[in-house]
Amino acid sequence: MKTNYSKTERYLGKILDTSPKLRSLLKNSYLKLNYYLYREKGFEFYIHPQVTLEDMNQGKISNNHEFFGYYDKSPWSKDMTRLLVHRWQNNESKISIISYHSNGSEKVIGTTQAWNFQQGAMTQWTPDNTPGVVVFNDIDKENIVSVWVDAQGNSVKMPWSVQVVHPQGNKALSLNYRRLARLRPDYGYKMDVKNFSPDQPLDKDGIWEINLNSENAELIISLSELINIQPRPEMEGAEHKVNHILYSPLGTRFVFMHRWLSKVGKFSRLYVANSHDISLKILLDDRMVSHYSWEDEDHLLAWARHSSEGDRYYRINVTNGNLEVIGKDILDVLGDGHPSFSPDRRWIITDTYPDRRRQRHLLLFDRQNEKVISLGRFLAPWKFNGEERTDLHPRWSPDGTKISIDSSHQGVRGHYILDISKIIQE
Repeated sequence: MKTNYSKTERYLGKILDTSPKLRSLLKNSYLKLNYYLYREKGFEFYIHPQVTLEDMNQGKISNNHEFFGYYDKSPWSKDMTRLLVHRWQNNESKISIISYHSNGSEKVIGTTQAWNFQQGAMTQWTPDNTPGVVVFNDIDKENIVSVWVDAQGNSVKMPWSVQVVHPQGNKALSLNYRRLARLRPDYGYKMDVKNFSPDQPLDKDGIWEINLNSENAELIISLSELINIQPRPEMEGAEHKVNHILYSPLGTRFVFMHRWLSKVGKFSRLYVANSHDISLKILLDDRMVSHYSWEDEDHLLAWARHSSEGDRYYRINVTNGNLEVIGKDILDVLGDGHPSFSPDRRWIITDTYPDRRRQRHLLLFDRQNEKVISLGRFLAPWKFNGEERTDLHPRWSPDGTKISIDSSHQGVRGHYILDISKIIQE
């Protein structure tokens, strides 16, 4: 039984990009029809026989949800003795930041109102030389701030939210989460605040660089600047935003997405910038860019559209712009996912959006042997949809033997650990 969506169906989806409201209506109706026709009764999840699955939410009450968030950060500390999750109870406005210890104990690091289901509170372990070992975003005195918690549990607040911290620990990058709440609610913060506006002027909104020593910040890239770089006719009258900022492993560069929403649909560009002098460069500009991750200082992996090969996983040389397709007709047959490299860079982990049966696939790609291994499939219940969806967002452990995912296949949002050491060692 063929359960993934065909090239024809995806092509029709591209055509409907020009009519976002019609696309959304038809897409939801079509997805529900497919689920009715193809659903696998009684199915919750499947795990590869050489993989073991640990349910981090085991034994918790049913309205106690736990998840980590986005795929671009790891919940594990470097020594793998501690693991971070967000804990939420139904209808609560706040979430708790929990640190699990390998000895079985747990500790509440803090609570926050600045969060969403896709990325949590941007909670992350920080490099050395920062004000804390953990940082997350919060609302304090009607401002979006970041909270830095040290090893003793003491915390300090900075008057800026954080998206990503520089690997050297001296600075961080941020953006306007209130604008995101208006244009892409599942990535923004809905609380009204004083220091950011959902309608901030384009020349006063974009990407900020925060000096973690002085706590001062500077707008280093504005939306108005991005609009004036090789402008396209679809930009006229459009809404603009930036998202998904990522430093390279050593921090010499960072990438981000410039996206605009116009009357004819959604458009995305992928940019790379030098950390010391900005020097913006467009890497991709064929309407669709989705998820990406760094391989090293010079190479990036991205799910995107390019005129040469269509929608694929592309390995991009950020210095000269050269592209190569990764896992052609093997890794990309199920479409878009959230990819990242193992610590030794041999393996790529990614996931998929729900297929006809509402099952999300977890895929491991062996770059050495050009082979895809299905690690598992997980039901995506209809009640976890839209802004409240639970993407797997796979994340590597520091030693490269485990994968962290979020999933709602058991009817509650949970955090799970997959031990893949047997597969890796073979």
